[in-house]
Amino acid sequence: MASGRIRSTRRLRSWIVDQVNSGKYNGLVWDNHEKTMFRIPWKHAGKQDFRTDEDAAIFKAWAEFKGKLSENGNSDPASWKTRLRCALNKSPEFSEVTERSQLDISEPYKVYRLVPLEEQGVLKVKKENGQKPVRNSRRRHSKSEEDELQIACKKIKEEVFVPQPINMSAQEIIPHTGREITLHAEVETNPLKTDTMLHSFHITVLYIGQEVLRRKVMGNDVRIAYLPPTPVLPSPLSLNGTGFHRIPLPDPPSDMSSDPSLAPRLTALNKLLPFMESGVVLTLTGGAIYAKRFCQGRVYWRGPHNTTTGPCKMERAGKPTQLFNKDIFKQELDSFRSGGKQPQSEITLCFGEELHDGDNIDDKHIIIKISIPWVESQIEEVKTLRESIAIFKSFASQSPTEEVTRKY
Repeated sequence: MASGRIRSTRRLRSWIVDQVNSGKYNGLVWDNHEKTMFRIPWKHAGKQDFRTDEDAAIFKAWAEFKGKLSENGNSDPASWKTRLRCALNKSPEFSEVTERSQLDISEPYKVYRLVPLEEQGVLKVKKENGQKPVRNSRRRHSKSEEDELQIACKKIKEEVFVPQPINMSAQEIIPHTGREITLHAEVETNPLKTDTMLHSFHITVLYIGQEVLRRKVMGNDVRIAYLPPTPVLPSPLSLNGTGFHRIPLPDPPSDMSSDPSLAPRLTALNKLLPFMESGVVLTLTGGAIYAKRFCQGRVYWRGPHNTTTGPCKMERAGKPTQLFNKDIFKQELDSFRSGGKQPQSEITLCFGEELHDGDNIDDKHIIIKISIPWVESQIEEVKTLRESIAIFKSFASQSPTEEVTRKY
């Protein structure tokens, strides 16, 4: 059986190399001078500008080579593409190079690497009796998408932040008024509760303004992605000792289809969801939130600390995007404690559509709302403190010579 798989793999590799060298397929070219990586066109068959004769030519050629073309002659670009994609991903001789792929351009493409023999888990061990080399039972360690998730999350777990308790003196709480007032104020915190809040966040999913999912994540990492029908559920990853949570984007609820006015938008939503198959990874570290986009579909975001004007696009390549900055939040919290405006804490992701300031999120097809419990908790503590200050001031105006003591 093993030898059969090896022959099939080598057949695909030699076939691919021949096709790239032939130059007869638009977009199928070498990606480096060493000819160890190649580009393959990857336009979605549902796009309006999709050209079957050009954009699906290499996939059709593989189906024809394997004898899998439809017997009745019907064109099926999606099936052709799926067949070659599965063959490439299953073969130990190919590895997708996601950081070099470009899927957001008018002529999208993926990049694959030809994996050298020594990286494929094949041991060149010659038996004394002259038998052929045998394949190592260990699987090759390729840089798969899950490996990238692990690397992306671990890279941003370098800073540790512990929220400090609120400490304020009487002079900071109530300005000196010339009256004899002694104020004793203590803030008691629950360390266990604070630690639990620090390592969790809340996720809410909305389709066309309707809430379809709400989840509390107890952990530092979560992947939000669409799972195609009847998927094989992946096993959880272990990142720094914590479970890697996954939140699957659900299909639209049945009650939405009963509204005729939503029919065109539901059609667009159902077409958009498959582009979110690889999803977005959120990582909570040191009180800050970072995101890494892996899906083909575009993702835009807005939050309290984005500094750019216009829509903020989350790129697939490059370092993770910081969605929430704890240092800015601490400054805003100090200002709020001193009488300034209340900090904003909610983060919004918009899948597949641009998100401008002032846009009504109810008009968007897929919205993800993210909130951080420890941030909301600190805002509530300061709100409670400000309410207490108002009470103290009221007492001070009524009893200018009495001592006021309040513990909360």
